[in-house]
Amino acid sequence: MSLLREAVPDLRWRRSVDVRREVAAGLVGALLVIPQAITFAYVAGVAPEYGLYCAVFVGFLASLLGNSPMVGGPNTAVSILIGLTVLPFAGRGSPLYTELVLALSLMVGFIQLLMWLGRAAALFRYFSPAAIIGIKAGVGVWLIASALEGATGMGPMTVKFLYEKFYIVLAGWQELVNPYATLVSGVTVAAGLLLRRRWRRSYVVLAVLIGSIVGGLVYGWLGPVDSDLELLGHVTLDALPFRIPTLGPPHWLFLELAIAPAIAIAILGLAQSLVIARDLKSTVAPHLDLHKEVFAQAMANALGPFFSSFAGSGSFNRTAIALEMGARTPLSGMVAALAVVLIAWLLGPVLTYLPMPVVAGVMVLVGIGMIQPRELRPMLNRIDGPVLLVTLFAVIFLGLESGILVAVTASVIFFVASASQVRLAISHQGEAEHIRVTGNLFYASIDRLAKHLHANPAAVTSLDLSRVPFRDATAMQLIERIQRERVRCGGKLEVVEEG
Repeated sequence: MSLLREAVPDLRWRRSVDVRREVAAGLVGALLVIPQAITFAYVAGVAPEYGLYCAVFVGFLASLLGNSPMVGGPNTAVSILIGLTVLPFAGRGSPLYTELVLALSLMVGFIQLLMWLGRAAALFRYFSPAAIIGIKAGVGVWLIASALEGATGMGPMTVKFLYEKFYIVLAGWQELVNPYATLVSGVTVAAGLLLRRRWRRSYVVLAVLIGSIVGGLVYGWLGPVDSDLELLGHVTLDALPFRIPTLGPPHWLFLELAIAPAIAIAILGLAQSLVIARDLKSTVAPHLDLHKEVFAQAMANALGPFFSSFAGSGSFNRTAIALEMGARTPLSGMVAALAVVLIAWLLGPVLTYLPMPVVAGVMVLVGIGMIQPRELRPMLNRIDGPVLLVTLFAVIFLGLESGILVAVTASVIFFVASASQVRLAISHQGEAEHIRVTGNLFYASIDRLAKHLHANPAAVTSLDLSRVPFRDATAMQLIERIQRERVRCGGKLEVVEEG
């Protein structure tokens, strides 16, 4: 019955919804997601309308089937991983490339459904927040690097390491860089950074507007040949873009080879969604069901390819803006998804002339927004710092897939290290010794206590385990052996279960 409840839309929120606030938050979210959706489609390597479809259908389904104000849709890291996975198998932007993107997204959705059935939400509790922040910051660096081609007017750069892109741009800027493209993207980035502090809810839209005006002036003054500015072109948006994903022999072979990246995309997408959901549960949505959010995201990604949509995830910045606007229910996400269609239809002719350097500038702004010093600074401590730094280093220098694997490994090591910390409060009353233990006693944490108890087998010791929530068989067997040793040596070890 619990699985059925999670699979059925929960509409109890309608009893206490503030429609005015939810609709306002949805409209602002739609205005924000349109330039981001086009940007993430570009990152994934597909036509811009696929990013809009992701914002509409993945966003709507995730909100309808979920039970929180989290806003879903196209996601930075997921889009980058999709592009990196498909690019070796097909030419960017080709029909086969688009078919492989949708097939990969379909597999990601099914993997997430299997994770829902396996109750994966419980496992994500052990995913270190420091690792998540490290992934976000690393993805931000990747996004900035991915924008270099569009921001400088250069062709695609095929490099092994991320930093090589910056070296190529700096070394060959006189011959390779288009100064007009750099000007337009630079104005877009500068406008966004200047406006972000005052208009946090709309600075991306305003930056796109300013960058487009500058790009239009340059394009109109110099013409298409001299300016060499690439435009977005016509965006075809259908009301119901239904299509059955193509799954022929080449697609099955691709899916077989892409199992590992698909698992990485599924894990990263759910990790980001659940980090957002956990924060919402502790602040504005105490009744939020994490398992239901996993199902909602999984179904949105599994059904999305049937509506020309690639895989998405929960959005950190769009959810934050929805909360600032007063959203507290899934209604804002559904309104945002529907509003994208209306706004895109109205702005369709204008979007045709959107300069691609403006899109690259938005990518840089989003990348900068993912590198949050106020999130990084608290994590640079003795415990979280190593997890954050090793994850960040792995994502930047080894790639997203390796970075996620390192993040998971570092999170497990961090959890085991934290769980292994045992504090001993030792006091004496006459010749009797009292030890109060705080922490978990198991095979990895028992050594310090055992060493102390073995040091003086003739002592009389009271061992207080009332603050030990978990004890495994290895720890208890060792304590029993020490008790027998104390009896043989004339000492005593008494275990106290209640403080």
